[in-house]
Amino acid sequence: MQKYQRWIPFTGFLILSVTVIVLLGATVVTGLRSQWIAGIVSLIVLAGALITIFSEGKRILADKMFNDELPLIKHVYEFLGVAVGGILACILCRDFKLGAVVGASLVGISAYLVVPKYAVPVYCGAFVGMTSNALLFTRSEVAIASVIAGIIFVLSSYVFGGFGGKLGTIAFISTIITSLILGREFIVAPIFETNTILLIILVALIATPLTYYFNVIRGHGPVLASGFVGLLGGLILPIIPEIGGTLAVVAICASFAGMSSKARCPHIWILVVTGLFIGIIYVYSTPIFGGAGGKLGTIAFGSILAVYGFLSLFGKKSEKEPLKAK
Repeated sequence: MQKYQRWIPFTGFLILSVTVIVLLGATVVTGLRSQWIAGIVSLIVLAGALITIFSEGKRILADKMFNDELPLIKHVYEFLGVAVGGILACILCRDFKLGAVVGASLVGISAYLVVPKYAVPVYCGAFVGMTSNALLFTRSEVAIASVIAGIIFVLSSYVFGGFGGKLGTIAFISTIITSLILGREFIVAPIFETNTILLIILVALIATPLTYYFNVIRGHGPVLASGFVGLLGGLILPIIPEIGGTLAVVAICASFAGMSSKARCPHIWILVVTGLFIGIIYVYSTPIFGGAGGKLGTIAFGSILAVYGFLSLFGKKSEKEPLKAK
């Protein structure tokens, strides 16, 4: 069998790192223009994420796993899982008109029940399928983005293990690449009103630790936990007039951070802080990359990286996560 090459995880590391830095950096700018406090909080999130990114980069450079054999067949199945997940989510979201939140949640739950071994890559693909039809017009275009996501999934399999939102970040950069190739323009949305902002933060504060509770404390695993919370939010919250749909999107966004492992987040209060960050970043990133599938996961990814980074800085870093991402 073929041996691991250091460029494989390092390429995945660079792709994910640049993606989250760009989104958080742009959010800092938007926040400072809208309300200086939001800009400062966004800057704090970016700083914390950079700490974790730097630490992960050092780990990759020092790792000695490159004498191991590369499980090519397993990665082929993972690649296919991502591609299939994207197409299935697209069909549920658009053809069956279930909406992005419910559609992606059902794909994740179904994958957990039918092919639990490959539920993670299938759920990753589902985030590509959440892309707005104003950005990727057809199922074929979603399939192209899903294929790109499958490649990045394999490249990043051995980096940032245990951090929730990683799957969405993979989908996000894949959607961006596809959209840029096709010459599409991202949706630009305005910043929300104050009352809506408070509700967004409240939903994020609830959904993030709730997902972690089902994931780690109850032991149901990350995919089922996130899928359940996303489905719950997608079915219940839209009944709230005017802002219900937005709150449902926030719920599944926050659920991605709750997919984090116990090694990365040993205490549930960490997810409460993460939920606060998610709510703020969600609000002030609305004018940026609108309509791109995976953006929600990238928000969650950056937020959990930030909290973990500050915990590491102050000597409270949890035990090391196994190399392979779950």
